[in-house]
Amino acid sequence: MQSRVLIRRLISVALCILSLAALALPLAPGGEPSGLAAGVLLALGAAVMWLLYDAWLRMERPLAPMRLWVLAGLFALVMVLGQSFSAVGTAELFTGRKLRALLGLVGRAPLYFAGMRVLSRALAREAKPSARCLPGPPCVWLGGCLLMCWLPWYACLYPGTVSNDSITQLKEILGVVPLSNGNPVFQTWLVAAFRQAGLWLGSADAGVALYCVTQAMLMAWLLGVLLSYMWRGAAPRWLCWLSLAFYALCPIFPVFAFCVGKDTNFAMAVLFLSLMIKRLVDTPAGRPFGGGPTARLCLAAVLCTLLRNPGVYLALITLGLTLLWTLARRRQWRAPVCGLACVAAVYAALHLLVLPGLSIAPMPETENYSLPLQQVARVAAGNALTPQQAAAVNGVLPVDQLKDAYNGELSDPVKNLWRADVTGEQKRAFWRAWPGIVASNPMTCLSATFHNTYGYLSPGYLSQIKPTLLIGDQSTRTASIKGLYDYSVNPRSAALKAFCDRLAQNPMYRVLISPGLYGWIALFAAVSLLRGSSRRNLLCVVPALFTLAGCLLSAVNGYFRYAMPLYLSAPLLLWAAGSPPCAQGPRDAMRA
Repeated sequence: MQSRVLIRRLISVALCILSLAALALPLAPGGEPSGLAAGVLLALGAAVMWLLYDAWLRMERPLAPMRLWVLAGLFALVMVLGQSFSAVGTAELFTGRKLRALLGLVGRAPLYFAGMRVLSRALAREAKPSARCLPGPPCVWLGGCLLMCWLPWYACLYPGTVSNDSITQLKEILGVVPLSNGNPVFQTWLVAAFRQAGLWLGSADAGVALYCVTQAMLMAWLLGVLLSYMWRGAAPRWLCWLSLAFYALCPIFPVFAFCVGKDTNFAMAVLFLSLMIKRLVDTPAGRPFGGGPTARLCLAAVLCTLLRNPGVYLALITLGLTLLWTLARRRQWRAPVCGLACVAAVYAALHLLVLPGLSIAPMPETENYSLPLQQVARVAAGNALTPQQAAAVNGVLPVDQLKDAYNGELSDPVKNLWRADVTGEQKRAFWRAWPGIVASNPMTCLSATFHNTYGYLSPGYLSQIKPTLLIGDQSTRTASIKGLYDYSVNPRSAALKAFCDRLAQNPMYRVLISPGLYGWIALFAAVSLLRGSSRRNLLCVVPALFTLAGCLLSAVNGYFRYAMPLYLSAPLLLWAAGSPPCAQGPRDAMRA
């Protein structure tokens, strides 16, 4: 026995040294703390790693399951390769410093695996039998607690932040530019309704404040519902308390709760849909789902469809997979069928009647082309297009301008070059040429895709292309509408933004607020549920996986607001990943 303990401790020491070396010797040195701060971080890191590795090696079958090793290897590769792209925009450091790259991979993979393995074990520990399925704190009290924690932020943001997309929507409302579905027209009309309500109350600020307060109250209530549902179910109590602290203290939630923008509303709709799917999979097979829960499921799916243009695909995929699962469960299949019918009816009415009837321009087609256009632009920037390929590309994009326009972390400059007078034949020629461009330049195209996406899987990565936390005046990137709609920008917001920027110098804070951690959580939840008695919980992870896929195909690398559904859904994903549904079925927290 003593020999086993000695061997375990020696292995823990070796792994600690290996992981510390991997973290202390990045591919691109620079910005690391030095002196006393470095010593404190080193000691703290060594202590945490020692505890983590010791807890891992105490487990039975510590090297299982293999799927977590695969995920840990993927995370390690993204983190190490991301250092090279962050520093020089290519894989040059990764391929040129092979020993450091290998050390980074070998030192990080067991650390990530051990973390996920220990987390899996902690999540699998349910609440004590006497505490399971008992009433938890009411969602109204939990939501009120969150709202009170957010109010100090609102004191610096009042009447609220108006995002650049909402400024564009206000221009459409005021007739400065034609109405378009580029920003969902339903969301535009929502902004218009609050603007008009504010004018009735006497000022533009009143409209912005009414929108933000209403949105914050709805978000606080929805998160309170989730927390109450977790308390009533089999969620570990440590996860419930941690989730409450996360929602109350993480700056993401108050900043985006008090922001006029489409992303917050859509994120709430995605969480609402995920909650209803969780409610459905927790319902025992012999019990009908009920009319009220079915109506809420339909409402959540319709809101996803109306509040984001790709939201219709999220709703259809989630409900379609749910329908396949419920076909074997008596009477429960009716809920996803009703949801699919509502989504189809709303989408058809919007695109076949409302948009054509009101002469509203559709969403620009290039919104979905970020991945292929970035690949083509990177190949063109390297002068690697053949004459035939260049001719096909030139029909839709001016090839001679691609090199100057290309930005590895932002596809908008390339998308803006898409010719307005492009014909159908020119588009078909481009799409025929694109697979050949990828096939003849696979590594260049892979580099273009990775450069535009790695921030969503790199905890601690902060985008420098666009603002991260939306605080203060956002009209610097969109022409102002002063004189047409004069809302105020709180002078305290500048100090708040400076304070958040100072906090961003702390690596732990960066990990907390950047989207990479929440991309990890989504993949961890999905991989954890591939086997075991809780596989049905995969259904409530589908919206988060679709969101992550959308982020990876989006125009901006590591953009906070695109990943908002991942932030809101993180506690639900962790709960679904570890704890099986309550044997008796949790009480209906959704009635609150």
